[in-house]
This record gives sequence, C-alpha cells and structure tokens, in this order.
Amino acid sequence: MSFDLTTRETVFDAQAARGSRVPWWVKIGAKMVLSRVLPSYAWRRRLGIGVHSYWAATIGHRDEIRRAIALHTALTGRGPEAMLELGPGDSLANALYAAAEGVRTIWLVDAGDFATADMAVYERIVRLIEADCPDFAARVDLSSRAAMLASLGARYLTGGTGDLGRIPAGSIDLIVSYMVLEHVGRGTFDRLLAETRRILAPDGLAYHFVDLMDHLGGRLNNLRFPDALWEHPAMAGSGFYTNRLRCTEILARAREAGLEASVPFLSRWPVLPTPRGALHRQFAGFSDAELRIAYFGLLLRRPLSDRTVSGLAVSEPAC
Repeated sequence: MSFDLTTRETVFDAQAARGSRVPWWVKIGAKMVLSRVLPSYAWRRRLGIGVHSYWAATIGHRDEIRRAIALHTALTGRGPEAMLELGPGDSLANALYAAAEGVRTIWLVDAGDFATADMAVYERIVRLIEADCPDFAARVDLSSRAAMLASLGARYLTGGTGDLGRIPAGSIDLIVSYMVLEHVGRGTFDRLLAETRRILAPDGLAYHFVDLMDHLGGRLNNLRFPDALWEHPAMAGSGFYTNRLRCTEILARAREAGLEASVPFLSRWPVLPTPRGALHRQFAGFSDAELRIAYFGLLLRRPLSDRTVSGLAVSEPAC
C-alpha cells in the first residue's frame, strides 16, 4: 500500500488575528500579572481569561481525529488499536471521538489536570457522536469523568512528559496533538521525541498540528526576545510561552531522535507578519520562507528498519 504525502502548501490570511486587539506588549504584561494574581488555571478558565486554546476547546477535534485515524489505516492497512493524545487541554473530548472510531486503548497526557469534569460537556459530545454511531452512548458511563474514562479504556495522566515513561514500549499505534508541540519546553523537547520513538508500535505514527505563531495575537512578536529572557521562569510560566523552534529545527530534532519526519501540509504568511528588523538577532539566520510558516503538520514514524508494514511515499519537506 502506498500513500503520497507530498506537502500541501496554502497561504495564511495575513489579516488574521487572535484574541483581543490589545497590543502584544500589553498582553505580555497583563498575563504576567494575571499568572501571579490568579495562579490557578481552573479559576482563570471560570473567568474566561487565559484559556489554553482559541479554538472551541471543550468540543475537541472530531474531524482531525478521524483524519489521523484514516491516515494510520491508509499507511498500515489497519485501524489503530491504541492512541495517545498529547495535551488534551480543557476537555477529554478526543477520547470519545477516538473510542467511537474503534480505538480500544487511549492514553491522555498533559502537564496538569486541566480537563473539565463537567459531565454535561461530555454528554453533549456523546449525543453528537450518537448521530453517526447509534450504539455508542450505551457504551459510555457518564456518571463521572473517571467512570467515563474507564468505560472508554482511557487513562488520563497529568505529570507532563515524565508520565510518558508509564506507557509500555512499542504499544501505541497513533499519537496526536493539536497546537501542543510548540508549548513543550526546549529542555524537554528532545525527551518527548525519544519517548515518541520508544512507545510507538513498529508501524505506528505520530500526527501533530504545530502552530508557529505567537500566542499574543497570531504574529511573530515572540521572536523579539533573546532566549535568556524568554526562557526565564517569569516569562515561561505566564501562559504565553512557546519554545520558538522553527519547522526545520523540529524536523532536525526528530530525525536526530531516530524518527522519520515529513510535513504533509503547511501554511505561510504572504509576507512576514512582524518586521524582520524587530526580531532578535538569534533568528537572523532563518530565511523569510522559513519565518513565514504560520503552522504545519508533522508526521513522525519509526525508521523503515523498525516497521513491519511500509509503503510511505514521502516528498522532501518544503520548509
């Protein structure tokens, strides 16, 4: 079986912005203060400020889960039996979607217990799934979050990258994440990649949506700072941190970890959204084409020598 993963490139809307139109530097100051006045993420979420995703976080990513499962099936000739989601965030909706698609074992790993325990949220998602899978609701115990997870064959671990060590080697068919990799600290990024190779089944794959925009309005204002300042705990712990790794750097690190890496899609701004002259000099070596990448898809697999099933036709990444 073959599957063509030629990179699909689109143009990102140069006028697109995220969140309020408050200047980026005001957002940095406000978030640094807020993270100290209200250190509890649960309280910030109740107030509707500083939430993890500008997407509809509690409803999950149903289409993306289906797409990732379909890709795994196309590449291996079988559906995934075990899936890991990195950084589920404010809800565990994707566990429901994966279970409805036939995934039997589900791991959910995050840096904290951020997912809502409001069962009304999950009940709405089950009703949504029920339109396509009439028997699904009968399988799901909605009496509590813990009961729901148990009925799905799911485990929710909240110790961050360190908890990946609790997952058996070679046991995961599919790893997914949506706007998560960019938040993994530089100091732990390589460990995440090493764990990815360890836990992936021989023919497993990891499929990530990586957002390279700043989390201050969707530009590149996070590249204005030197590492010494940006990585300082006062900045890194204030809710807007991204590791600032560019596409080619992430690909290089993945390959150094012994993984095959390709880019099935990417989107570029037509022009740099933040003037090059405003960026810190450590980013001067990156081409405009590299810096204009707003987001991209990352596909990781164990090397061909590890795989029992092959057939992947991979083009060279365009970033």
